[in-house]
Amino acid sequence: MLWVTLCIVIATIVFMRVLLSVRDFIRERAAVKKLPCPPGAHWLKGHTKLDPFGAGLQWMLDTVKVCPRAYVMWNGPFALPVLVHPEHIKTLVASSTHSNKSILYKVFEDWVGRGLVTANGAHWKRNRRLLTASFHLDVLRTYIPVFHKCTDVFLDKLDRVAASKTPMRVYNELSLCTFDAILRAAFSYESNVQNRPLQDGKYDDMLHATEVLSRVSNARMVSGNLLEVHPWTFPYCSMYSDWAENTKYVRNFARGLVIKREEELDQKMKSGDSLGKPRDFLDTVLMARDEDGTRLTIEEIVDEASTFLFGGFETTSTTLTWVLYVLAKYPEHQDKVRQEIDDILAGREAGDIMNKDFVHMEYMTLVIKETIRLYNVVVLLSRTLTEPLEVDGVTLLTGTTVAMNLYQLHHNPTVWGDDHMEFKPSRFLSENFNKMDPFSFMAFSAGPRNCLGQQFAWNEMKLMLARLVSRFRLGLVEGEPEPVPCFNLTIKPQKELVLSLEKREHI
Repeated sequence: MLWVTLCIVIATIVFMRVLLSVRDFIRERAAVKKLPCPPGAHWLKGHTKLDPFGAGLQWMLDTVKVCPRAYVMWNGPFALPVLVHPEHIKTLVASSTHSNKSILYKVFEDWVGRGLVTANGAHWKRNRRLLTASFHLDVLRTYIPVFHKCTDVFLDKLDRVAASKTPMRVYNELSLCTFDAILRAAFSYESNVQNRPLQDGKYDDMLHATEVLSRVSNARMVSGNLLEVHPWTFPYCSMYSDWAENTKYVRNFARGLVIKREEELDQKMKSGDSLGKPRDFLDTVLMARDEDGTRLTIEEIVDEASTFLFGGFETTSTTLTWVLYVLAKYPEHQDKVRQEIDDILAGREAGDIMNKDFVHMEYMTLVIKETIRLYNVVVLLSRTLTEPLEVDGVTLLTGTTVAMNLYQLHHNPTVWGDDHMEFKPSRFLSENFNKMDPFSFMAFSAGPRNCLGQQFAWNEMKLMLARLVSRFRLGLVEGEPEPVPCFNLTIKPQKELVLSLEKREHI
């Protein structure tokens, strides 16, 4: 009798939870439906039938013209409010009460665990506090010699490419260099990845695994297929075997780096040697302590290492790919950047660029910012509301998942004007940009959850770009089509971008 009563109680609790979930779903759906909706949504497939993230990103451009503030996108049968105007976006990203990442980030948890990208609440706050020291300006300054070493290898390879009169495979070479840089700077690990020959269609297993995971993550997020998104049903989908194999490889790679370093530090302590100052990102994380002396667990460190491994090279190499393209396409801007670098060096070698030189690379900064605006690498951010949010008179309820489309923000004609598709670095001159809402441009997100490693990325990009344009002239390859931006977790050219290289005579 007791067992029957217990079963009835449990069944009642489950049933009530289901009813409450259905009620909340209906309420959220009713509220969201009050927002403008782009035409063409299928009753079951929603806007996914229109391929909104398809090559060229034309659907996004068309939609932000007619819905320049906010709209509801139907990802399959699920309604997703999308914010595309700085007035609404800043309310979400600048608020500490709306800092919870949405359920969409669950897609990445097998890959990066509960690292800063996916974590929420007290766990995120603690990890963010402990990791902040890893990106202190004094620490970042020590990475400059490492960036130079990686760039030396990169430029030597480009010397051979230029001498052979063959085009440069832009993303391929950049990704190898930035991956080399993140391994050396963050983990003091020399992989020699830039000089490895192509084997079985890949240069490095870690790079290949990252490409696979990016592709699968992207497919899961935009398909609108609940079976592919939900972690309970995903193991039964066709993509799962690739996902499982490569997440295991990436996690084991990161875990190996962490455990080896922990053993080194433990050995130092046992032998009585001073640990000294942290050498790199991994040292700072392993040595970080709460006030009571508690440190991150090995798995927590593996989560952060996996996050930084991906974020530390993929976004940088993709951004630089687009920067090199616009410099090749607009030689007048390339000449200005090169002249600025020549003036800064004033007789010094490009290999002598120091941290203090970065602040003087003003025109280069304008060029990079405008490139990011045109081809921003990260497209979607999303949050789960922890309290109601009003958007143009529509109240979105607590628990609603809300997205921010940064590509549409950066191509919003009501924000950037009808010439938003044109490349104009002057937009970011202080006399122009200061007139705009600061949340009109979000290269590295903003607010409490902005990118912790953004200064690391800026330093690396400026150094690599300065040395590259100091040595070479970039040009478009005759007969090559204009690159088409394509969404694959980040925005990359649909086909491999190639550029011509001409070595400067005085080099």
